[in-house]
Amino acid sequence: MRLINFFKKHNLSLQDKVFVVATSGGPDSMALLDMLNNLKKKYHLQIISAHFDHQLRADSYQETQLIKQYCAQNNIAFVNKKWNKKLQPQIGIEAAARKYRYAFLTEITKKRHGDYLLTAHHCDDLLENILLKFIRSGNPSEMNSLQAVGNMRGTILLRPLLGYEKVELRKYDQVNNVSFIDDETNFKDDTMRNRLRHHVVPLLKKENPNIGENALRFSENINLLTDLVGKKFYEIKHPKLFLGVAYRLDKSELADLSKKEKLYYWQNFIWQKWHIRVNENLASFNLIDYQDCFYLIKDNLKLVNKAFPIKIDKAFTFNGRAFVLTNNKKDLELVGDFYLSADKTFYAGPLKKGAKLSLKNGQHAKNKKEFAQAGIPINLRPYCLTIYANNAPVFVEKTYQNQVYTNIDKHYYIYALKK
Repeated sequence: MRLINFFKKHNLSLQDKVFVVATSGGPDSMALLDMLNNLKKKYHLQIISAHFDHQLRADSYQETQLIKQYCAQNNIAFVNKKWNKKLQPQIGIEAAARKYRYAFLTEITKKRHGDYLLTAHHCDDLLENILLKFIRSGNPSEMNSLQAVGNMRGTILLRPLLGYEKVELRKYDQVNNVSFIDDETNFKDDTMRNRLRHHVVPLLKKENPNIGENALRFSENINLLTDLVGKKFYEIKHPKLFLGVAYRLDKSELADLSKKEKLYYWQNFIWQKWHIRVNENLASFNLIDYQDCFYLIKDNLKLVNKAFPIKIDKAFTFNGRAFVLTNNKKDLELVGDFYLSADKTFYAGPLKKGAKLSLKNGQHAKNKKEFAQAGIPINLRPYCLTIYANNAPVFVEKTYQNQVYTNIDKHYYIYALKK
């Protein structure tokens, strides 16, 4: 049986496993549920049918009744949840529905100690998905979003029907007298997926009836290549958070990569870090090439423009990061330190434009020179924490500490606090 071969191919055990099956009541998921039911006795399977009622149609309750009846007749556990209409957005309802549906499915899998979560995606779904990704982005790493074996929120996600065409599953239902309900919204042309399904895919199948197999092969190869790229990038030291707003990486780490490969490295990093797909211009991100490092920073970050008073041993926040200024050593992350006479009024904020920094010899240094020597690019300088004593800067993060002091002056420490 092809379903058994799926588990053998991917080295997955069937014996004594708990299966949570995402069941919509449509022909595909009902076929999958029935296939597993036929294996239940031989492999001692525990099957749980999980149905998420989106309540987007007045008759959606019929699907719930259909699945519930099938489960009762076949001694299968049934779990159902309705999507609260108050949580349904006016815009982007498809994405929101998917988010809540998978949240429900993974929650049930964990609560019921499921070994696998299964969905009934087939090769027609896969072909449609590939075409959608070509139209929307053309990004190779998006082409394998329907993987045969994946992981979602710590749950093993299986799609064992990717080797089946939809027509095969409908025929299975017919031969085995499996009841199902067709979702009438699938027959409308109001979404791009439906338009591809109704008008483009039939033309492609006319040119090559086996195009579904090609889609599966393409997806598997893309998945393999993406994994290889991921392993290559994993060997590279990861960028470190810098000043709370940027990610810094030594240029030498990417020295062996071509210009295109470097760009793809950052695209991949953005995806892994923020789950955002970006094109070659990196969209809402800015990649700074400065001295010996690369700096990746988001555009339009909030910035504290003015200095504000702070007190010794009292926590304060600057540009989203928490700090404390103290005279005592602490078991915390040390940002920096300086010496200064007592009885000063302290302020925190960015370094003022044109501010000069006092040197030991009585001279003053321009702050841009100090920043350059510290290797901090212009875009990031306003995010360096500056401590003022009265109106004079006595500490600039990663750049400067007061140089005019005596042996009797107090020692001040700046620590970063975890929020």
